[in-house]
Amino acid sequence: MSRIRPFVSMAAAFAVSVVAVLGLAGCEPPGEAVASEPKTAAPSVSLTPTPTPIETMPASVDPADVTTWLITTGGIGPFERGASYQEVIAGLPSFEVSEWCPWVAGLSAEGAGSMILTHPEGGEEIISAWVTGRADEAGTIPASPSTEAGIMLGSTMDELGAAYPDLQQVNQVGADSFGYAVGDDSNGYLDFIVEDGAVVLIGVQDVAGVPKEFCG
Repeated sequence: MSRIRPFVSMAAAFAVSVVAVLGLAGCEPPGEAVASEPKTAAPSVSLTPTPTPIETMPASVDPADVTTWLITTGGIGPFERGASYQEVIAGLPSFEVSEWCPWVAGLSAEGAGSMILTHPEGGEEIISAWVTGRADEAGTIPASPSTEAGIMLGSTMDELGAAYPDLQQVNQVGADSFGYAVGDDSNGYLDFIVEDGAVVLIGVQDVAGVPKEFCG
């Protein structure tokens, strides 16, 4: 484990538990999406809910402050798809990095949502990037990057539907956990997991749907 901020610590245990609850444990190469039939009714995607997400983004990006990072189909902040994995994490000394398996790495920092990066086994380029986290018992939501439409960890289903009218339900990863995606094959996709009415995972990759497995 290299010292680059919190996944073998208590934050690592939290991130692994998040992945386990979402049904993402296992050890398969990334990029395979779940396409299971919903077992329970998914929250409806409302096209005109209120409030509408605020579209104001930070003026500058701070590598140590994930709230200044932007989530686009191209990546999450410095975690750009196609960028060198080693170079990116070398530029983030405030994060702690843990290699979950040869193609998956977890990054954690105190108070922030847990990050997941996938890359080819033995390869350099980042394939996908994810941020995940839930509110704690006190209701505190982990610090999170935001999409251009203002969606972040803890955003509601109504806010997600308002931000992305073309949002589609693509899979179900748990009894009350539903996957949604928006994007296209040319530019990539934004993937979301909504659990109990709140966004608990956001990812960017070249396919729609949460990967079937990361590592376990």
